[in-house]
Amino acid sequence: RRALPGHTRAETNREAVPVLSLTVLTLASAAFSVTSTLPQGWGTLGGVAVGTVLIVAFVLVDRRGTATVLPRLTYLGGNGLKWIYLTVAVLCAGVMTENFIPLFGQQLGGLNPLAAGFLGAALSVGWVVSQLFSVNITTERSKLLAIRCGSFLLPAGLLAYGLLQSTDASGPLVVLWAAVLVLAGVGIGVAYPHLSVAAMRSTDDEQEGAKAAAALSTTQLIAYTVASALSGILLSLGGSSLVASARYMVLGLAVVTVLGTVTAALIQRGAPGQR
Repeated sequence: RRALPGHTRAETNREAVPVLSLTVLTLASAAFSVTSTLPQGWGTLGGVAVGTVLIVAFVLVDRRGTATVLPRLTYLGGNGLKWIYLTVAVLCAGVMTENFIPLFGQQLGGLNPLAAGFLGAALSVGWVVSQLFSVNITTERSKLLAIRCGSFLLPAGLLAYGLLQSTDASGPLVVLWAAVLVLAGVGIGVAYPHLSVAAMRSTDDEQEGAKAAAALSTTQLIAYTVASALSGILLSLGGSSLVASARYMVLGLAVVTVLGTVTAALIQRGAPGQR
């Protein structure tokens, strides 16, 4: 605090901390986080139900609060910021497959730990490389097309990877795994840069624009928490069969990412005040 430039009370525009919204959001994250450790059946269903109710409660509390976590624009009927956040959340949910890909690579593909680790990074490689090219897109129409194409490529890659899971996978099949995972990562890399820019440009208000940008991280964290818990739940459905667990987990998250094609389609060109 001493190292920061000094400001007078009049120069500093402070906003109250959204304590109630943050409390409800923390409880929702905790509920989802412990769900995967509960016994299968009613315990799992109960944990998911509690977490879902708390997420809905967070939205209701945040929408009506005087101090909010998400920008107020998120809750306006005529603004498309909510579709941007939901698309970001869905893209981030797809990333959770990376946590288990090295395990599948070792147990199903017979890879050594180093090679399995490289396989686990395939999605991130696709994300990073494609993003280097995607950021050069300049026209609004092309950016919107990139968002929509990206939201389609991610579930396509994950669905292909899930369907290709097999015990004692051959070398060519493992290479195909890597290829479809790169494709899934390309989907994120193509879309994500333009989603973050669209969020920041959703308003002419400087303070709300800053909050819109900051809320991207909040959206990511919520998505990671929910998706990681969902991954654990889906993985446990396979029981003692790892290939069944892999299919449940990957295909389940792939179905979730399909929702991104819908939310991306609802994002319209033009900012601020996107519809």
